[in-house]
Amino acid sequence: MHLKTYLFTFLSLLIFYNSNGQIRIASFEFDKEKKGPTIVYYNFYNDIQMIEIEYNNYEKARVDHEDAIKPISSIRPRNYGHNAIIFRTKNGELLHQYNLKGNAFKPTDFLPAEKCITVTHSSRLNSKYVAKTNYPSYGKYNFFVTENNKAGLIDTLGTPILEVVYDGLLSYNHNFNLNSFVMFDTRNDQEQEKCFYTMKSNGKWGFKSDKITIEPKYDDLIPIKQNVLKIKKNNKYGLINEKEESLIEPIYTDLIYKNDFYLYTTEGIENIDKYATLYGIIDFNFKIKTQPIYNNIDDIIENYYPSGKYWACKTDGCGAIDKNGNEISKFKYGSMPQNPYNTFYRTTGYRDSNKYYILNLDFEEIGKNYDAIYDWKNQLFTVKKGSKLGLIDLNNKVVLPCEYDSFWQESRSELGTLIKNKKYGVITSKGVVVIPCKYDDLYFTVDNTIVATLIDANDKTNRNRKVGLLSANGNQMTSFVYDEIETIDYGFYRVRIDTKYGVLNKDGKEITPVKYDEIYRYRNGFCIAKLDFGYGFIDTSGKEITHFYYEKPSDFNYNAAKKLRAKAYLRGKEVIIDENGKVIY
Repeated sequence: MHLKTYLFTFLSLLIFYNSNGQIRIASFEFDKEKKGPTIVYYNFYNDIQMIEIEYNNYEKARVDHEDAIKPISSIRPRNYGHNAIIFRTKNGELLHQYNLKGNAFKPTDFLPAEKCITVTHSSRLNSKYVAKTNYPSYGKYNFFVTENNKAGLIDTLGTPILEVVYDGLLSYNHNFNLNSFVMFDTRNDQEQEKCFYTMKSNGKWGFKSDKITIEPKYDDLIPIKQNVLKIKKNNKYGLINEKEESLIEPIYTDLIYKNDFYLYTTEGIENIDKYATLYGIIDFNFKIKTQPIYNNIDDIIENYYPSGKYWACKTDGCGAIDKNGNEISKFKYGSMPQNPYNTFYRTTGYRDSNKYYILNLDFEEIGKNYDAIYDWKNQLFTVKKGSKLGLIDLNNKVVLPCEYDSFWQESRSELGTLIKNKKYGVITSKGVVVIPCKYDDLYFTVDNTIVATLIDANDKTNRNRKVGLLSANGNQMTSFVYDEIETIDYGFYRVRIDTKYGVLNKDGKEITPVKYDEIYRYRNGFCIAKLDFGYGFIDTSGKEITHFYYEKPSDFNYNAAKKLRAKAYLRGKEVIIDENGKVIY
């Protein structure tokens, strides 16, 4: 989405929800060829009305994109956008005027309030103009204004907050975060929504809050938190309080605030990677805790939020520190740890990204006595000793001993396949072995039963294979007499012995003899089967509903009358069969 479109939509919603959703607009049209002024009338607030004059109906932008995303270091003359802001009483008395065009206005230049029409903030005046939203109609706001290429702030009554004498302004919200769009509205009608400003004059920066003003005298000035300001002098950084008392002398080439502590460095960082710069830690009492030995210090995230712990790197590895700069883990790890279940951390080796580590919330290694560890499921971990695998829990308790060749989770169930000495079994997602490793192969069907394979131990060719059906808890549902078992519908299985087929139900019971030359999948309660040289139909109970002398049969489907019907050919003639197997024509 285009920046201006996004900003317009955001401000429209913001202001609408915090106001009565109304603005007042002049009810007359201006000659577009003359490009006359557009006048926007806003609702009265405390018996004061604000009026906005815009001279060019086609050039609506207040500032260009560059000014919208960067601090205003110099205010250029603007021949577009709003040219004047007027404040008047209900009686028409002119209270205050900010005007870039030079000529004064009289109250009679504007429509009386009772003649103004009322529309919502998002209403369109015509195809070329959208109703302004960045000046609200209710509540107390501050507005960015310019006069004679200088910037200042006024409130809704036209009272100066900052005189229009500055070369640049930046606005910060109550959380001391920078408001990039300082030229648009900044609310402060709620006690917790106080705003702070830094202002630039003659290349120096100052500070303004609701209580104090620090005149521009610093190379840079950034509010960090309550009563703490970062300053720059002679290209060095330090900290002062709002009384301009020194908290940290400006002697550092970089100074970074990290919630409750600070990072400092004396290295030159102009032309090197900032993440490679070594930093030391200063605590919340402004005392140096460590020398500059850390780099790449980032918040450790838990459950999508900063945890109050930090991941830092030294020359021989990475680890965790707390807000006081105390190391709370070993420093031998690599990448930023993940916290998938908010109960443990996952990270890698410092110089070997294929080496995995699992750490508990105290940053102690889980499974440190094993050759390798990976997180598995249900807060269990796959561990490896030699070539064998097992499972442990968060407390290093053995859930599955390291005596298995492999195991993996089936995607559609809470069961998995387990292999030991080339024999297959079944394991639950909690590490419980429900089927011992005694089968030569097995796989899961779509309805979570298990087709297992046994090979005659005396058959050296491995060709004498038979399969049977097992339940999810390991109970044997059929004898191992079949050459093949395949699901043909939920709860129905096609079985093969030699070249003949039959059907099993969900309990493993044969509902048809194993006598058919082919059996196809069930559809709408019936399947097609072939016997000798013809085709017929079998229902879900295993009953043959037709003879087996048809050709080219189709599955049963619903017709326009919502009746089940199938087509087939008999002696070259097409016939229609109903659900009872009767030929109806």
